[in-house]
Amino acid sequence: MNSKTTLSSFLPLSLVFILISSFSGFGQNKQPNLVSSYKEYTELPREIAYAHLNKTTYLKGEILGYTAYIFDKGNHQLSKTATNVYCTLSDENNKIVKSEMILAHNGVASGSFQIDSLFTSGKYIFRAYTNWMRNFDEQNYYVQTIQILDSNTENIPQTEERNSTIDAQFLPEGGHFVTDVTNSVGVIVKDNKGLGIPYMSAKVVDSKDNTLTDFKTNGFGIGKFIFTPQSNEIYNVILDGSVQKFPIKNIENDGIAITMNDVDNKVALSFRTNQSTLKQIKNQKYTLAIHNGEVLKTVDLTFGKSQEVVKVINYEDLTSGINIFTLFNENNNPILERLFFKYDGIELLSAENPSTSATKDSLTITIPISKVDKRLFNNFSVSVLPEETKSYNPNNNIISETYLQPYIKGYVEDAAYYFTDVTRKKKFELDNVLLTQGWSSYDWNTIFNHPPKADYEYENGISFRANVNKNSRSEYMMYATSNNEMELFDLEEGDKDFGAVGLYPMDSEVLRFSSVKKNNHIERPNLYLQFSPSRIPDLNQSGDIPPLIEKKEMDTYSAQNTLKPSWENMEHLEEVVIQGNKKLSREDQLTRTAFGKVKIVDDQTRKSYVYFADFIRSQGFKVFESGGKLVIYNPRPVSFGQGATITSPGTLSGSSNTFVKQKTVIVYLNNVPLKNTDFLYKYTLDDIDYITFDKSGTSEGGLGAAGVIKIYTDPLKAQSKMERNVSQDINVPLSFSSPKKFYAPEYSSYNGFFFRDFGVIDWFPNLKVTENGTLNFTIARPKINNISVFIEGTANDGSFISERKNISIEQPDKSTP
Repeated sequence: MNSKTTLSSFLPLSLVFILISSFSGFGQNKQPNLVSSYKEYTELPREIAYAHLNKTTYLKGEILGYTAYIFDKGNHQLSKTATNVYCTLSDENNKIVKSEMILAHNGVASGSFQIDSLFTSGKYIFRAYTNWMRNFDEQNYYVQTIQILDSNTENIPQTEERNSTIDAQFLPEGGHFVTDVTNSVGVIVKDNKGLGIPYMSAKVVDSKDNTLTDFKTNGFGIGKFIFTPQSNEIYNVILDGSVQKFPIKNIENDGIAITMNDVDNKVALSFRTNQSTLKQIKNQKYTLAIHNGEVLKTVDLTFGKSQEVVKVINYEDLTSGINIFTLFNENNNPILERLFFKYDGIELLSAENPSTSATKDSLTITIPISKVDKRLFNNFSVSVLPEETKSYNPNNNIISETYLQPYIKGYVEDAAYYFTDVTRKKKFELDNVLLTQGWSSYDWNTIFNHPPKADYEYENGISFRANVNKNSRSEYMMYATSNNEMELFDLEEGDKDFGAVGLYPMDSEVLRFSSVKKNNHIERPNLYLQFSPSRIPDLNQSGDIPPLIEKKEMDTYSAQNTLKPSWENMEHLEEVVIQGNKKLSREDQLTRTAFGKVKIVDDQTRKSYVYFADFIRSQGFKVFESGGKLVIYNPRPVSFGQGATITSPGTLSGSSNTFVKQKTVIVYLNNVPLKNTDFLYKYTLDDIDYITFDKSGTSEGGLGAAGVIKIYTDPLKAQSKMERNVSQDINVPLSFSSPKKFYAPEYSSYNGFFFRDFGVIDWFPNLKVTENGTLNFTIARPKINNISVFIEGTANDGSFISERKNISIEQPDKSTP
């Protein structure tokens, strides 16, 4: 049902559920149907990327740690399908200095970049995105400016001074100045660095320098004023302390102006026009669309005798987050647009006061997190820095990046401010910001005429196509990798290629292949593989990049050798150390996590036993081989559950024969159960890394009473090129970067201003809430008294947290022995 009430009407809205929307100026040509165009434009689902960086100002020698979160744009929940996440660091000329692909699980991935000799002092741009995001014009990817300082150069960090250049913009609400109508005007006053000039007073004057009104910008250089322009008059704005006059341009004699007011859980939209325009548009049908890229609602609007039409919309008719109001004329041309943010309905988590437990060398921090459903996936990233740090200044937090940034054309300075400790004042300030935004990130020309296409595929891991040179029937085996099981490819006669999708090779892992013959002998194949993706894709989007927010009153520091690089202390995490310096052997390590006994297959074992069957016999199993068949039995006495009891008539009258039909041993190859062990006939040990033996069958319950053997191959631990070469190793051009342990560097001093301002204490990219509802983590005991913990994260399929907690630490009494 469409409402045609003109004054103070509460709207029953017609709803059309779809998926994305809006912006742009048009001529008078008739546009296609609004609803069908919008539906087509929003048909493809969108993702949003957010990255929590451990800080935004780095010293050479530190590590940039980050956690990337990929959300479904429609429901703001973590993506269940995204895997390939690309992260890049570019210089100010947009040249990529470092990049990596990281693997997301449940929409979360973490990684790091070493700030090493490839970097010099200056600004760099961090980006996080997926290949799928490249299909859309909206900024669904994440971007953050960072600063890198070289402590060996002179006078760092020398903060750039703001010069006298001022950029002042005066933006009419809805997009148009109209004469003889009350106009609401948003103001943005920026310096040469693109940052708002705070608390600047100004006045609006006419051609005779008569002051019509005055205003003052807030802490971000945002202001607002109301005035009614007249035809054939010139208006300027004069800023205090400036002799320059800033003209108010593009005042139109015909048009419609809009004013929005948020009162008592209702949004009132006032559409005003002048007398000359009313004569042209009287009784024409206009359409007010309310949309957010997920839901489209429309209502009719018509100017009758009055020059003002008011529509009042209840909060329950709006969606949580951004709501975009667009007015269309009878030709479906958009003529004005206004953005509004509804805070209600956004689920926020809160962190309670931390508690600590200290030892001589470490500090364990416990932070209760309220309202977390521990049955659902959650992830929290935590940066630990000195309390007085000047190095943590992200423009967005997880809430603003998810609910605000993708819907606006440019950027909002310090957008995180509006979603931290939210107050009525901050809500009012955000509305003033949105007044200055004009059109949203959705271009109406694109919506009507150029809907997005899936030119860039949705990636799930790595895929390949392998070309073969044989026309006869053949079989190929791809060995297991750290994230994928072994796979067999059976090619029919005439097949020229085969392929696989959903592979997740890590770091320098290779793919290993063997050709399997009819007698189960394996040989080295000669395959040529083509991979997708094979390189980091270019984002190819040039949206506005917010400048780095800098703390005021930055100190200047003389050059000094301030730290030892973080990675110089890195150690291999595979090694398990016990009893001081005693190290567990790899066989012992594997035994700790496996059922039964573990045997490493080394070169000496391969020389002693050519075939798998021979080695299995040496471990006490019975193996029967004949005519390409292979069966393995456990020779130990039959026990309960090991086989079925078979009873048959005996030779003597009334007698019977009873025996147990022995079960065969269950065999796994790279965690894949073999339905037929004939595959192991004449199988060599060349590619076997280790084997586990569970003669009791405990690992399989009752099903494994005959015993379980698990065979593991490992392409990273290939045979040492003995007499035979039966496999082909193929390098993967682009693999996933595995998460590295974060190390804080060693600083020359922990007492001075330098560490206080720019030092790092620790970083935790993937914390989970415990059963007690707390975040627990342990850091090396800080050498300072006050630290800050910066928490970002999500839980409950759509709840968010972005908080800072300050912690005071009591230092140990040095006089105590």
